[in-house]
Amino acid sequence: MKTTKPRGSAAIIIIIVAAVVLIGAILFFVLNRKNTTTAPSSTTTPTSSTSSTGSPVTTDQVVIKDMAFSPDNITITKGATVTWTNNDGMTHTVTANDGSFSSGNLGGGKTFSHTFNTPGTFKYHCSIHPSMTGVVTVTP
Repeated sequence: MKTTKPRGSAAIIIIIVAAVVLIGAILFFVLNRKNTTTAPSSTTTPTSSTSSTGSPVTTDQVVIKDMAFSPDNITITKGATVTWTNNDGMTHTVTANDGSFSSGNLGGGKTFSHTFNTPGTFKYHCSIHPSMTGVVTVTP
């Protein structure tokens, strides 16, 4: 007695595998699309700040690397511009908790700059990775 597999099952498996690969490719390109609206970089003088670890730093630059903003807590003067640079291997955002600024998706190597014209404390996060957070304190 001869046993054979129905030919329809192989076709269904091939269709499912193709669909999974296609969906994966679409998600990869959507999540890693390049940001084409990068703001101009800053020409301001760096100011002194303190990281959350208490170490003094002098910068108006924030680097995104290893799923973190570094430094994650900076202090600048009113009118200064902060520039974030994504040196990570994945897409991130710089998004103000209060909605006052947003970078959109930043692919690797891309930058985003924002000028702070109002004194205050501005908390921000990566909307893709909410555990990534930072603070910009703006003094008068």
